[in-house]
Amino acid sequence: MLSPTSPISTFGDIAEQSSDPYYDYVLNWFGFALKYNSALFDAGSKALGVFFSSGEGTAQNIEKTIRSSFDSTLRDDLNDDALASSMSDYVDSWIKLCGLFGYNQFAANFYDFISYANQMLEPLRDNINRTPSDIINCSKTACYTTSLSDNNRMPSDITEMNGSFKIRHYKSDMAPKQKTPLLVIYSLINRHYILDLLPKVSVIKNLQKQGFDIYATDWGTPKSFDKDLSLETYSKEYIGVAVEKIKEISGSEKISLFGYCWGGLFALIYSAIHPENVKNLILHATPVDIDKDKTIIENWTAHLNVDNLVDTCGNLPGWLLNLAFILRNPVETILKYPRYFSEPRSIDEITQFFAIETWLYDSRPIIGQVYREIVDQVYKKNLLIKNKMKVGSTTIDLKDISIPVLDIVGTKDDLVPPSSSKSIIDAISSTDKKLIEFPTGHVGLCINTAAHEKLWPEVGKWLAKRS
Repeated sequence: MLSPTSPISTFGDIAEQSSDPYYDYVLNWFGFALKYNSALFDAGSKALGVFFSSGEGTAQNIEKTIRSSFDSTLRDDLNDDALASSMSDYVDSWIKLCGLFGYNQFAANFYDFISYANQMLEPLRDNINRTPSDIINCSKTACYTTSLSDNNRMPSDITEMNGSFKIRHYKSDMAPKQKTPLLVIYSLINRHYILDLLPKVSVIKNLQKQGFDIYATDWGTPKSFDKDLSLETYSKEYIGVAVEKIKEISGSEKISLFGYCWGGLFALIYSAIHPENVKNLILHATPVDIDKDKTIIENWTAHLNVDNLVDTCGNLPGWLLNLAFILRNPVETILKYPRYFSEPRSIDEITQFFAIETWLYDSRPIIGQVYREIVDQVYKKNLLIKNKMKVGSTTIDLKDISIPVLDIVGTKDDLVPPSSSKSIIDAISSTDKKLIEFPTGHVGLCINTAAHEKLWPEVGKWLAKRS
């Protein structure tokens, strides 16, 4: 036990008695760093113990056992509520300092610059190795088509939603076999192209080959003045406009929705409010019931003072989310590169590796108000599964969903736990519903070779029977 006059005790007393945010920041940084490094030390110690106690076996199996011990111990320690609270205190003290230096205005100007600069990069990012198509331009109230010659083909039709919010209409050389169009609704966290990463691992191409006419949201890079766009704006207004445009373009009375991660929340909300417009609903790694089991990121998110964060930053910085992903397991982040290149790789394998890495850290700022509402109602209070979630003036009742539903879950998902996603099956009133559990992780559902050989053909067959 520390003596009353020890340096650490004295420093703590000074910080407690002072309202100076610098003291708060240093103290909370020290507290979080101590707990975080203790978790790393604990995981390393137990992994070392496994190494010394390893009996006979191949070097590969021993390494696998050591990694498994380290990863599981670190995951349990980082998921501790005390550490999550310490992290939240540290973020709060950082926010106070940011307020002193006018960070909110600096961040707004910086991300507005990034948003405009991103418009110059989009043609490269969204054309190379993406699914080709013509272009359709639409505003919030009108839609028109621009005809392009073959040598000017673009990766997708683009329907302007409002500023940087768009709808992409993927084209194929083959006429669609299925009459019901499919709208893929992406998350607000990462970029839209994870389902169209490379030709050989493109979910878009896979479903196109099965005869589907596919549209997808592209939320772009938000600007500072987008921070007040709400959950209602996205799940009711933007999805609503997209659905009506697709119905108008395709001539279909209903469309199918495919919600990826948080996009699944938008799809669920819209389907509960407007089931008359939705023929089928596919959910892909969608967090629905947070109380079932929380991953590290979900637990940290639930502990955040999201009001302070959003009020200061406006839109949540993408780098902050990237940092959280790295902190889940920094050792794995460092070692994955030498481990991957420790054996010969083909050009295709290297291309896919760096394409995935680029997507992982190509995080856009998250709209502040949407982040506030989802964190408060889903991650903190778990209201969606309780049928108490408010979107504008509407209370979302999942029992209002009676359309066919397919729920896709990765059994090794460490971002959205399988138990969180699977709960939707029992919460809806649909009689035609199916759960597919596939042995891979969050991103693996999109780019895993086995997923493209087995999972997505099964998804296509399910959807084709109902389209």
